[in-house]
Amino acid sequence: MAIEIPQPCYQQWKLHLKRARSGESKPKILAKAIRADIEQGLLQHGLRLPPQRHLADSLSISLQTISNAYQELERQGFIRCETGRGSFVSRPISANVEDVILDKPQSCGTDFSNVRIIHTHKHERLWRDTCLALSNEHHQPWIHAFRPIAGLETHREAAKLWLSRHGVGTELDDILITNGAAQGLFLALASLASINDVVLSEGVTDHGIIGISQVLGFTLKGLETDQHGIDPEHFEYMCSNERVTALICTPNFNNPTTTLMPDSRRREIAKIARHFGVWVIEDDVFGPLVGEHHTPPISHYLPELSFYCTSMTKSVLTGLRIGYLVMPKKLASRTKSILRVNGLMGTPIMAEIASRWISDGSADALIQVQRTLLSERQAVISEYFSDYILGQHHYALSAWIRVPAHWELDSLIRTLRKRNIAITPSDPFTVPGVARPQAVRVCVGAECSLDEMRASIGIMREVFDLPSFS
Repeated sequence: MAIEIPQPCYQQWKLHLKRARSGESKPKILAKAIRADIEQGLLQHGLRLPPQRHLADSLSISLQTISNAYQELERQGFIRCETGRGSFVSRPISANVEDVILDKPQSCGTDFSNVRIIHTHKHERLWRDTCLALSNEHHQPWIHAFRPIAGLETHREAAKLWLSRHGVGTELDDILITNGAAQGLFLALASLASINDVVLSEGVTDHGIIGISQVLGFTLKGLETDQHGIDPEHFEYMCSNERVTALICTPNFNNPTTTLMPDSRRREIAKIARHFGVWVIEDDVFGPLVGEHHTPPISHYLPELSFYCTSMTKSVLTGLRIGYLVMPKKLASRTKSILRVNGLMGTPIMAEIASRWISDGSADALIQVQRTLLSERQAVISEYFSDYILGQHHYALSAWIRVPAHWELDSLIRTLRKRNIAITPSDPFTVPGVARPQAVRVCVGAECSLDEMRASIGIMREVFDLPSFS
């Protein structure tokens, strides 16, 4: 039986609308009232909201007011509207992401919910050796630094070297040292977009991008994708019919679909963006894993309108939270100013360690170790789930797997949790307005041995094959 909207909610919504002052937007008043009830727990996650015409009749207001209010709530991430099914309460990603991507290790079992590299004794030994070497040095300028905002020149020189190894040519003044890629992407988006701006991304994208849209208040809209990433025709259509400010995308191993965009597609995206004057923010956090045949980034073909962001956390060492943001010259001053108030500067000691590992070849060596281990683990995924794989690459940190038709997505997640296996459903990655894919992300960097991973993947396959929900 469907859960009904509590009668007091209707009464409060009516009261808020009745108290509206002349000139106030009724859709925004209603959206704010519904959002408050969601945040207070009066409207539970998954609850189906009344059909728009029914609610319009109940509140004695126009259907257009209801439609606009629902659109605003969907933009904010508080509801999801599914064609033919209705509108459902959906807590913002910032509120429920920890439920599906575990913040703390499980007491037992295997955590496939977090994208992370595979740690080895080599990682641990190199970290300890580097810390020991640093502790014995008398001249340590990085522990005194709180300027320049962009980062110490030596660190930016190392960043330039690192970027050039991965197909990115740039000048020193265009590089910003950040505390990981997440901060770099936030800085780029904050430099470009605010309320009333439209930003495009893959329809299924990193949950951090969805979270940033909720913080900065811009409207995030999803683009159609295929096995090669963003569909250029849909991108062009959206640019022709919307006032698009920016595109943010992940050409190398999109999270979670693992798509890898070919060079021809990158050139096409750059051409469309230049034609419409759309900024491009390129998240290349997985780029260093791709291998020797690294395709030039989109920013290579569109330097005057592009931000390029990468980091060490998804390729070298998880805790080495250092990122490199390449800025377009026109926005470099603005982006540095935002960093000044957002965090002043990237942490110099982390930048120093990253710089040393770039210079002595340690970073490249760790990446090669990672590629070997990832290939082994991805082979296990292929062995058990070849008939369900939607997206996979032997150097990717995760795989995108279709859910069997006889399973309801949330029930599958709960059943696996009971068996001490954590995977992530598509919800955190689905841009508002995009239909939720019947798929899950399985991350292969779980802290376990290859044999332990194989055992857990085997259990997961057994659950997939169960004839009905458990």
